[in-house]
Amino acid sequence: MRILYKNLKICFTNIFIKTLTFFNCCRKSIKLHAVLLTAFAAAAIFTGIKIGIGFKTLAAEETPKTAQVSIKEHSLSTDSKYINYLWNDKQSAVPDAKVYIFEPSDFNGHTVCIDPGHGDNSHPAATLKKEKVYPVADEMLAGMNTSMKGKKAFDFGVEARDYKNVYDNNETEPEYTLKVALLVKDKLLAKGYRVVLTRTGESQNLSNGARAVLAGETSDIMIAIHTNASDKRGVRGTMAFYPGDNDFMDGTLHPGYTKIMGIEQNAASSQKLASLLADNVSKSAGFKNLGSHSAVLRIFSYSSIPVSLVEVGFSDQIDDARILIEKKNEAAEGIVKSVDEYFSN
Repeated sequence: MRILYKNLKICFTNIFIKTLTFFNCCRKSIKLHAVLLTAFAAAAIFTGIKIGIGFKTLAAEETPKTAQVSIKEHSLSTDSKYINYLWNDKQSAVPDAKVYIFEPSDFNGHTVCIDPGHGDNSHPAATLKKEKVYPVADEMLAGMNTSMKGKKAFDFGVEARDYKNVYDNNETEPEYTLKVALLVKDKLLAKGYRVVLTRTGESQNLSNGARAVLAGETSDIMIAIHTNASDKRGVRGTMAFYPGDNDFMDGTLHPGYTKIMGIEQNAASSQKLASLLADNVSKSAGFKNLGSHSAVLRIFSYSSIPVSLVEVGFSDQIDDARILIEKKNEAAEGIVKSVDEYFSN
């Protein structure tokens, strides 16, 4: 628009000069000369005003109104019942764990925790086995069919993930999950949801337990975003998980898991959320729908609200890997639609 204005201005100037020269040469009446001068000047001014107004209007149309969003941090509560079980690299201290809360300008009453799976692989949480797998005393695990007690009771805060997407041989799972989480955050904020993020940058990391506990302290539901991988060739698609005694991942029954962890009251809501995520993410981004399944995961064991973990696609399968790279926005849209449907039904 600025270029158009400049060109029109030059055009009027040239016409003006040529007209002036012509009438000087012809020595026509001074009165006619003055009238024409006035007419051309008025036309140039009018055009300049119109162009200026047009430019301002276009600029206003191209710049959407940005909603005011406030950001604050929330640190782990000092009286949390999970403190003695959570990953901690300090002696006799509350774990240094926090999340980031994004407050919309027009809050709709619902708060959603979005967890970008994994994080900085060099973070101590990914290298030190200092978090109890199940946040209960070992004697409570007697009938649950698990070996994760005694000397095996503690594990890494979160597993490192450094393998790369096979489509571009570049993007890792922690990088992917953060990019999608940030898209989801913006879309949810635009709809009035308060959003809690467990990390906002690639240099951050939290233990799985801390993510779940902090989500319970701040949010109504929690969605953990991950990508998948498999030893079986050709496996592809979206799947989502919710807490349950039958662990789809290891094919083992863990009797009483949800009751022992104290999470059975949210089992049905978590299953509903997982089903919505599997359906909407797969449909939105173009993945095969592998359904929703129960699982025994630490992020579930430490939860106190409805929670689901969605494996968006398989980064080691070429077709899924391409979709993961090219359709992040569509995957984010599927997650947002799942949130909308969860709270509306």
